Amino acid sequence: MRAYIQVNQDGMFYNVNAFIAYEGFASLGWEIVKFYDIQEVAEKNPEHIVVGGIGNVRKRLELLGIHRKQGEIDYPPSLSQYYGRKIWSTTIQDIFANPQNWNVFIKPKDTTKKFAGKVVREYKDFIGLVEENEDTTIWCSEIVDFKTEWRCFIRYGQILDIRQYKGAWDSTIDVSVVQRAVIDFVDAPAAYGMDFGIDPDGHMKLVEINDGHSLGSYGISSLNYAKFLSARWSELTGTTDELRHM
Repeated sequence: MRAYIQVNQDGMFYNVNAFIAYEGFASLGWEIVKFYDIQEVAEKNPEHIVVGGIGNVRKRLELLGIHRKQGEIDYPPSLSQYYGRKIWSTTIQDIFANPQNWNVFIKPKDTTKKFAGKVVREYKDFIGLVEENEDTTIWCSEIVDFKTEWRCFIRYGQILDIRQYKGAWDSTIDVSVVQRAVIDFVDAPAAYGMDFGIDPDGHMKLVEINDGHSLGSYGISSLNYAKFLSARWSELTGTTDELRHM
C-alpha cells in the first residue's frame, strides 16, 4: 500500500498531522511518497491514500473522478438535540444587512475553511467576508463560551480516541453522551471528528462535526491516526480499507 503525504516547499512534512500520518503508515510497512502539489501525482490508483490539507485531498478526489456523496457535515440534523443552542443557516449578505442579528458565531456552510469561524459583533468583523459578486452561505450559532473542548475520533461507529484540545486539564467528559451521539448520528461517515464542549454551567454541548479525510491529529497515536484516515479515504474512493480489522 502507498500513502502520498503532503510536504512544504522545503520537502518537510507540511505540519505535525502529516508527520504523525507518516509515522503511522510507515510503521505498517506502507510505501511513503511525498508531494507538494497533488497534481504532481501522475498515477490514478484510488487505493493509494492522500494525506494533506483539505484542498489537496479534495482535488485528488476530483482528479480521480470521485464526487463526495455527502456535503459538509458540521451540524447534522440527527444530532440537533446535542447542540444546546440555536443554530441556523443564512448568508453573509443577509446577516450583514441586519445588525440586530449580530453578536453571533458564523462559519462557512458549503465551503469548508473558506474563512475561519468567528464571532461578528460590529462592522469591522465583516471585513474580507462580504463579497460583491458572491453571497456565501453560512452557519450562524448563538455564542457559547466553551470552557473545555474535546475531539472525539469516531471510526466505524466506535470511539477510537478522545483528545482534549482546550480548557482546564482537570475537566472530565461524559463519555456516555458521546456514545449516545455516535448512535444517533445515523448518516455518519466511516470516520469523523465529533467535538464536544462544556459551557460555564457544566453542560455538555456538541461543538461541531468534522469530516475525517483531513482532520487534525490532536495528539492521537500515529497508528490510530493512520487507521482513522484510511477508513475515511477508503469510503470516499469505494476501495477496501486494509486497516479496517485492526
